[in-house]
Amino acid sequence: MTTNNHLNNFIKLDSKILEEHLKTVEELLEVKNLDLDNTKYLADILFCLERYDESIEQLKKILSLKSDDSEIITNIGINYFKNKDYETSIKYFTRSLEKNPGNETALSYKMLSHEFLKDYRSAVECCDEILKNNSRNTSVINRLIDYHYELKNYDDCLDYINQIKYEDKYKKALVLYKLKRYEECIKTTGEIRTAKSYHLAGKSYYKLGNIVKAVKYLNKSYEIDFNIDSLFEIIDIYFEAKEYQKSIIFLKKVLIDDDLNIKANKKIAFAYLESGNWYEAIEYSEKTLEISTKLPEVYITLAEAQFQLEPDNLEKINQILDEGIKENPDSAKLWAEKGGYNFIYNPDTFRQSYEKALSLNPNNITIYKSYIYLLLLDEDDESAKKIYNQMLFYNPLFEESFHDFKSSIIT
Repeated sequence: MTTNNHLNNFIKLDSKILEEHLKTVEELLEVKNLDLDNTKYLADILFCLERYDESIEQLKKILSLKSDDSEIITNIGINYFKNKDYETSIKYFTRSLEKNPGNETALSYKMLSHEFLKDYRSAVECCDEILKNNSRNTSVINRLIDYHYELKNYDDCLDYINQIKYEDKYKKALVLYKLKRYEECIKTTGEIRTAKSYHLAGKSYYKLGNIVKAVKYLNKSYEIDFNIDSLFEIIDIYFEAKEYQKSIIFLKKVLIDDDLNIKANKKIAFAYLESGNWYEAIEYSEKTLEISTKLPEVYITLAEAQFQLEPDNLEKINQILDEGIKENPDSAKLWAEKGGYNFIYNPDTFRQSYEKALSLNPNNITIYKSYIYLLLLDEDDESAKKIYNQMLFYNPLFEESFHDFKSSIIT
């Protein structure tokens, strides 16, 4: 709390000895009330005993007589800091620095207080002030790296990393990744060879368009720590590339470890659907819905697989979608799907379902497009124009004219 040598000695004492010191000082103060040295002495003992409120009380007695004492003001701030009252501690550190701008103790604690409050910009300002007196303070530079990373100032972050012998290679690689310097990121991760470094290298290779190496390194990461995040990265890569059969291999790896993983079951159902394996798509969709019925997209996958198997069995498709709507009545996508399937045979259901979808999500341009497209196929230009105008009302930034819009969705 203070630079006084006797406090440093106190910190080394056990609580029993400190309690004895406390008793002695309290007796002295009974004889000589508000003796400044002994009151300060008492505050130091209370601080070491972690009785911060009482320490503050004693220090404020001194401050009432010595309002310009920068050290006392700082010590009050430190007590508030130890009490985790960071807002109040900052007020005292600021006040202390007004009296003594070069008070590095106050600056350091003020920096830490801002850090605990996640006010990284203010923490950076404190660091900058400290570095004015010691530009090679590696402890402060390390903190600046962390603060700038939190603030997403990755260029500044890297500048400080390059100023010192920075030991956290992974953090450096992460900063390079954020800066889209993927080749440098890969080179840096090569010096580490941990699960998370392989993971980052895999993501970097993917950004460079090298899917083979991306999968290789992500799989290496998984083999070290069995973190399924690496497998899902591989799965997402194959999904984006529309290589669904390859994604299924890794989805099954996830399901071996966690048979009830909703994300994996949902994705494998969709992957089987996109691969043309309708029965498997139905099997995994139904399995997923046994785990949770609050998944509108799984009902949509199930309905599509059923349609591919039995395109004329509208009753079964409607049954699936109605079950989904019952469980997820606010899902605009489910209502729109029901509208689409009923376009030919149930025109009233078609329109009512799309109207319901748009009432639930009036900003969804994808639903507007599919509805307008079907209305145009039905040669109902008047209704199509009406829905187009509704879309413009809810999406004022949409600039395409009806004629251009019509041409774009018909072709």
